[in-house]
Amino acid sequence: MTVDTSIECHSNGAISCIETHTVGMPCRIVTKGFPRQTGTLLEQRCEAEASYDYIRQRVLLEPRGHADMFGAVLRPHTESTVSGEAHMGVFYIHRAGYSKMCGHATLAVSRALIDIHDPEIFPQRHLVKNDPITQTSTIILHTLGGLVKATVPTTADGQRSDPSRPVTFVAVPSFAIATDLNVAIPQEYRWPELGGRTSVNVSLAYCSAFSCQTQLHELGFPPQTFQGGPVPFQDLKYAVSQLKKALGEPKYEKYFINPSTGESSSCFGVLIVDRGLGQRSKGSEGVETGLYIFGDGVLDRSPTGSVSAARNAVAFAKGDLGPGQSWTYHSLLSNSLKRKEGFTATVIRGEGRRELEEGGYAAGPVVVEVQGSAYYTGFHTFVVEDEDPLGSGGFTYAELAN
Repeated sequence: MTVDTSIECHSNGAISCIETHTVGMPCRIVTKGFPRQTGTLLEQRCEAEASYDYIRQRVLLEPRGHADMFGAVLRPHTESTVSGEAHMGVFYIHRAGYSKMCGHATLAVSRALIDIHDPEIFPQRHLVKNDPITQTSTIILHTLGGLVKATVPTTADGQRSDPSRPVTFVAVPSFAIATDLNVAIPQEYRWPELGGRTSVNVSLAYCSAFSCQTQLHELGFPPQTFQGGPVPFQDLKYAVSQLKKALGEPKYEKYFINPSTGESSSCFGVLIVDRGLGQRSKGSEGVETGLYIFGDGVLDRSPTGSVSAARNAVAFAKGDLGPGQSWTYHSLLSNSLKRKEGFTATVIRGEGRRELEEGGYAAGPVVVEVQGSAYYTGFHTFVVEDEDPLGSGGFTYAELAN
């Protein structure tokens, strides 16, 4: 294989990727080099985890990636693509493993699929319908969280995506599990900024994964933390890790039962919110800025698409948002741009709003549409030389140092 006109690289296992970002959060989309798979999407994900996890590590971790890299693996042959229900299957990958669903990556993947005309990569491309009046195309993705409908702006002929207009997708149903829940913080889980407080007020929600939503002051950090100056990311990450431990106590298990399947789970990430901070998009009822820390400490650069839907579900449960109403969500990055580059989430419909015996509210399912923009940053072919001792997988330097 020829890398450029002057370097020849003898390599097996080349992996091709489309590089994108959504409000600064990367999505490395694997288009070639992943083994062909059959079976259901879940079976393919399980096989990937058991037999091909070195590819996830190779693509996302150092030396080719970094600790907060995110990715997507296109799977054109799933039960839903075969039945005609979906155009493409996809599972999402991060440094710690695999995700059922990801909003920022869905925006990126949906846009990229419009621009892929290689039948080897996207055999269902010819089935994508374009509306010449709105100049948009509809993509149906088969994710492990369910079928996701995305609307992608296009050129007049529908052959290319139009980056000047945002992509939208209808998230899988969201559920507000409990609002305004006081979580006890045992002595062994406390962090310095908490001071003399013994509990933290949070809201719990589910949209393909369980998330916890809380405010800066609840964690003991000053309100100006997100409003300029260095952000104490390590301190915030530690506080979040301790809060997740507290949420893992047996008395909170009942809040982490999948509302659709009844399976037990746990809190995947914590969203730290500064209400009222940021520029509101036209038509939105309000705005807020947040930092989402998920997995084993990944910092999301984007406002987080799935959690935007979960936030809408919480707002619906509290009576703050109704059908047809929107809210603007910023990340620290999009807020720093001083532009309207965040996500806009709109409640399409909701039901099941009820008051809980312990106080607070719950609701669901709530159907939410999320809007945001994804951009290309490049195209990579990753190689592994036989002589490279780091070639097989990858590493995270901070973890090596520990």
